Amino acid sequence: MDEVISVMEAINEKKLNIRYFSSRSIRCIAIICLGFLLTSTGWLAWEYHLMEQVSMVTSDVMAMVVGYMLQAVGIGIFALIMKHRANIAEQIMIVSLVAHIVCMIPAVLSPYVAGTCVFGLLMNVLCGMIAGYYLYELTNKMDGRHRAAAFGVGYGLAIVAAWILSRIDGGSIYYTNYVLVICAILTAITMAVVKVKAGDGEEAETLEDVLEEDHNNERGIKINVWLICVLVLLFGIVNSSAFAFPASDVGRYVNVELSRLIYAAGLIIAGFVTDKSRKYGALMAMAALTLPLVTLALRGEAVSTVTFWIIGYVAFGFYAVYRVVLLSDVACNTNRELMYMSGFGLLFGRVGDAIGEILCIALGDRTVIIVAVVAVLFVVTLIVFFEIYSTLYVREVKQSTEKEKFYQFSSYYDLSSREREVLHLLLEEKTNAEISDTLSVSERTVKFHVTNLLKKTGLKSRNDLIIVYNSYYI
Repeated sequence: MDEVISVMEAINEKKLNIRYFSSRSIRCIAIICLGFLLTSTGWLAWEYHLMEQVSMVTSDVMAMVVGYMLQAVGIGIFALIMKHRANIAEQIMIVSLVAHIVCMIPAVLSPYVAGTCVFGLLMNVLCGMIAGYYLYELTNKMDGRHRAAAFGVGYGLAIVAAWILSRIDGGSIYYTNYVLVICAILTAITMAVVKVKAGDGEEAETLEDVLEEDHNNERGIKINVWLICVLVLLFGIVNSSAFAFPASDVGRYVNVELSRLIYAAGLIIAGFVTDKSRKYGALMAMAALTLPLVTLALRGEAVSTVTFWIIGYVAFGFYAVYRVVLLSDVACNTNRELMYMSGFGLLFGRVGDAIGEILCIALGDRTVIIVAVVAVLFVVTLIVFFEIYSTLYVREVKQSTEKEKFYQFSSYYDLSSREREVLHLLLEEKTNAEISDTLSVSERTVKFHVTNLLKKTGLKSRNDLIIVYNSYYI
């Protein structure tokens, strides 16, 4: 009994003293922040230059339809490379960063529309590849308990930094050559951070270990993942088209720059709330889709419009965070071979954003038709959402206490599917050789997973792990 108490006290002390973000987490946040700040700054500079050369409608189509689609293509290209050559992620990021700044120069300086369009669209593909990398890092290197907060903080800080840039000479910096200098500096800093090795002394799984992961139920997992992709796509379409409704009120009632800061705050809040409970994050993301419709109904009421725009931008942060971590969680926790899909939340979100923008441009001022289309899509989204919600978050009444305990323990310590299998066999007090035979893997691989289990739980021996598990309560 004394041994149990001493082990539990050691764990509690570790929990009290541990930083919320480790050095490895801070590196990941820095990459997300720098990557998003770099690509969004370049994208805005390109869009403003494009607006000087073509009509507003044409620039919207190029930037928010074709551009978003090509960003999705970039994420897809990075995912395809990771599926076959996961060990070259860092090199791909470095090449993408260099190519991005090279394409940005003619994209924002070319006096010809063709040059602006061609290099700008290539830049969008590279924006997607850069995003693919930092989302891969988020999934592969971040503790699942802090993943949403890391993304929310990274994006939020990037938006605040972009707002500061927009305050320089009233935003005129985006129309000058200084924006290239800023992006060159950001590129160099990002490359330096990417090359910094992950801290905390934690070892990443080798390619051999990844390839030995379980292949069982692969078809079922893929069906689940693709259904989630459909949900994110619908989220993007509904959100993009619905937020266009009150857009005309922005100039009269809402300060555009201030709305970006509110969105940054929403991202950070959403990150911490979603880490606290994925269930609450999911519900808030779904609720975010209803707010633009409420704003539309209250159009003309200045106080109500401002209030719901503020609430809407905070809630939009939940949507932005949840669409990323939903795919990231699934890719990490169900089957490590699906790790390449870690960026698919943003990929399908971008496609949905582009489709929503197409609807708004095509239907123009026909608000009644847009509302009808969005209402139908919203109902479909709701159906798909609750199908996924019930699968991921609603507990079955007949689920045994022991199963629930094992699930909660494994989720709390962010155990992979293979680590959960090894833990289950450890709790049966099987030896490494017996676990090796049961799972059809080498003893070396079993030792690797046992070491990871002890690292994640902060314990020193298998006996301590069994004691702590048996003392764990739900």
